[in-house]
Amino acid sequence: MARLIAFTFCIAFLVGAGASVRVGMALAALAAVGLAGYVAWCGVALFIGRQR
Repeated sequence: MARLIAFTFCIAFLVGAGASVRVGMALAALAAVGLAGYVAWCGVALFIGRQR
């Protein structure tokens, strides 16, 4: 999941730098939301632990 988020950031940077800044910023915002969700999920997983 972290690799997918990093990939989205890279694509957003390339699109923003090259073709359309608005599309690049939208992709970067999507990646930022994904990163925040991933960090929150990792934090919750620390307290919940693994289900057996």
